[in-house]
Amino acid sequence: MTDSVTTDFSNLDLTTDATSVTTAADLEATIEGLIDRCKTLYDEVETYVAAVIAKQKQTRVQHPVQYRNLRNDFKNELAFLKKIAESNMDEEKARHFIVSSNLLYYEALWGAAKRSSGLQAFRKYFYWDKQGRNTTKRKGGASKGKTNALADIVADEGGELLRVSTLSEKRLLFDLAKLGWMNDSDSDDEMPDARPSSEEDDDDEDQVDIVKSARELARAAKANPIRGRPPKVHFVLTRIIAGKTKEIDNILDKIRATGATVHCANDIPPTPPLELVLPDLLIDRSRALSDTLNIDCTILLALISDISHRQCPILDWYPGEVRAQIKEEAEENLLPTHLYPAIASHPMVTTQEAADQANLIVQTLATDEEKIRADVLLGQGDFSGASLETLVAEWKANSDHSLPNGFRLPIRVVPSDLDSILGRLPLVAQRLASELGELNRAIFLYGWAERLTTLSANRGRARQIETVLNEHGLEHGQDGPHIWLCGESRSLIAKHGRRK
Repeated sequence: MTDSVTTDFSNLDLTTDATSVTTAADLEATIEGLIDRCKTLYDEVETYVAAVIAKQKQTRVQHPVQYRNLRNDFKNELAFLKKIAESNMDEEKARHFIVSSNLLYYEALWGAAKRSSGLQAFRKYFYWDKQGRNTTKRKGGASKGKTNALADIVADEGGELLRVSTLSEKRLLFDLAKLGWMNDSDSDDEMPDARPSSEEDDDDEDQVDIVKSARELARAAKANPIRGRPPKVHFVLTRIIAGKTKEIDNILDKIRATGATVHCANDIPPTPPLELVLPDLLIDRSRALSDTLNIDCTILLALISDISHRQCPILDWYPGEVRAQIKEEAEENLLPTHLYPAIASHPMVTTQEAADQANLIVQTLATDEEKIRADVLLGQGDFSGASLETLVAEWKANSDHSLPNGFRLPIRVVPSDLDSILGRLPLVAQRLASELGELNRAIFLYGWAERLTTLSANRGRARQIETVLNEHGLEHGQDGPHIWLCGESRSLIAKHGRRK
């Protein structure tokens, strides 16, 4: 039964499974087949969840994956089917329960998930108020009315919202007939673009549910931008065939008119085996790293700090933050676990402002080894003009950790040239420039203008940038800054005399 997970969804029909059986033995075999199908799904979901947990422990992502709904739904469905098998209910009642199973939908959901990447959430509601403002963070369940929309899958690390439907052509035509749209499609005006939710939505009332859902998701996407732009909306219709029925094609056009992409049964590719796509399903921002990396001051200090390179005793005069970081490092090494895998063999640059700030802190607080690492890292002092081989050898001599293959030194110090780069950035950069301090303005706007990934451990500034982008938005075709956020920071361990 494992092959059923990748079966052509248009051929799957639980109603047929339930009604075509003629004997108790047939019914029992049908139920066992459904259990096998569901257990295959559940086992795959558990494999995926285990991989997510391991990945998040390793990378300390800013926005944890919301997998609980997926896991619970599949677990409950498996328990529901097993209960049918274990009960002594009569055949008619058993058939009724089989028809009420959600297995067909869950197979379609998981199939769509495996064809996606960067899975962020499942069965997630998005909210907006009458002014079209994002209220998704509101606590509590989904409110009634039209101020929320459901995405079955949030993919592309938040950049895509997928709605998965197992609605049949027969059911859709029936719903159209009830609304009086059958054989009258020529007089139906083309649906306008989705409007802000502050406008009246009366015209939604004479549309089938799937069109209502498309309009609601369009409004939700507009009210809940990610990295400055609305997420892309996709509808996956596993039992609808495009180009077959005029009335249904008109409905598909209405969905597309909202800006959504529609995937029908006749253009859905086969679902790949989990083992082939599992790495793609996980959140991994390092996949989008630029060739050259922009290193901010927090990462410079993490690369220099004794805490990152050596086993350090905890002395009673260390500040609480330093003592906490030493304990963290003992459990999870920052360089080999987080930073080195991201940096790998990428060339690195840092702005003059970031280098100056790091050097100021080094001069004030650094131990002798930390001072050496600062000079090696930035190719300055005694190591000005030194070869790559010399710098790498010195770096290894002052660290307990192996370097990744191709690790490049020094980090090249570049001018940020703020006056010039602001003219090359979207208008929202002006707002960011007014809110960020001089140091972070130079670091993050330089990386943005040069289309470089900025490596940072400054979670506060990353959140601030994301908030400003989402509040003010980007125009079509514009990209926001790409920030690879390290979950941990490291301070310089501090020379003798620094107090708590």
